[in-house]
Amino acid sequence: MSAEFLLYVAYVLLALSAASAAYAVTAARGEQEVLGTSADRRPRSEGALLDLLLRASRALAPLFRSREDSPAGRQLDRTLRRAGRPFGLTAAEFQGLRVVSLFLGIGFGYFASIAVWNEPSWPLILGLGALGAFYPVTRLRAVVQNRSIQVFRDMPYVLEILTLSTEAGQDFSSALGTVVEKSTPGPLVDELRIVNQEVTLGKSRGEALRDMATRLDLPEVTSFVLALIQAEQLGTGIGKVLRIMAEQMRVKRATIAEELAGKVPVKLMAPLMTCILPASFIILLFGPIYAYMTGQELGG
Repeated sequence: MSAEFLLYVAYVLLALSAASAAYAVTAARGEQEVLGTSADRRPRSEGALLDLLLRASRALAPLFRSREDSPAGRQLDRTLRRAGRPFGLTAAEFQGLRVVSLFLGIGFGYFASIAVWNEPSWPLILGLGALGAFYPVTRLRAVVQNRSIQVFRDMPYVLEILTLSTEAGQDFSSALGTVVEKSTPGPLVDELRIVNQEVTLGKSRGEALRDMATRLDLPEVTSFVLALIQAEQLGTGIGKVLRIMAEQMRVKRATIAEELAGKVPVKLMAPLMTCILPASFIILLFGPIYAYMTGQELGG
């Protein structure tokens, strides 16, 4: 085994460690949202290319209508609902988007291989095609996770505003309007705005809250809705129930923050043991041997 090969392995391990560190930083940014870091909620423009992709996806949607009633179709629709129905996509339209993304990946792989090797490279074409097919699913799961984190992060503040409003003498509907008007825009506030609009249009408060719990599909929101409905049925003061739930949410968020902080050393051990330490060992052990074999001095 030559020294050049060992140094090459060391460089590869160092590159993997850098990639692992970059991934850890990206994941940590998502976890910091649980601790209260504000998220970027600026509206994003769809753009002409994305609009064209969505049109093509909706054109292919009739091919997948029959799959909407299958278990996989219902699960996909539930995932889209939890993601806030991005771009108004249905399950069939999302499947059409995957097909469009598949052909985009295949086309990009074909032209990239022609430009680099002057001939089609099927591993590259198939690899990019598979990446295009699975990227929408991966992105959808990320949207669901980020949306759930934002809802969980905003719940204590929303509950506190509801508590203060109800204890100040407002009824729940007026307190809900105060939350919608005064709070920072986010998934939970948007859902509460929908609830407020539905109640204004004549839907019962319990039914509107249950629909919100179904759309968000989070245990914390479901517990919040059930507690409100039960308090209304039993005639218990809503302000007292809201204060208890706000305290529970603060304690739960602090507990999750402690758990995330405790997982950091464990997560750092994997890239440290598999990439950084072997690379350092190879460089320290075989670096002088390589320099001796090539006739170079260590300091040169």
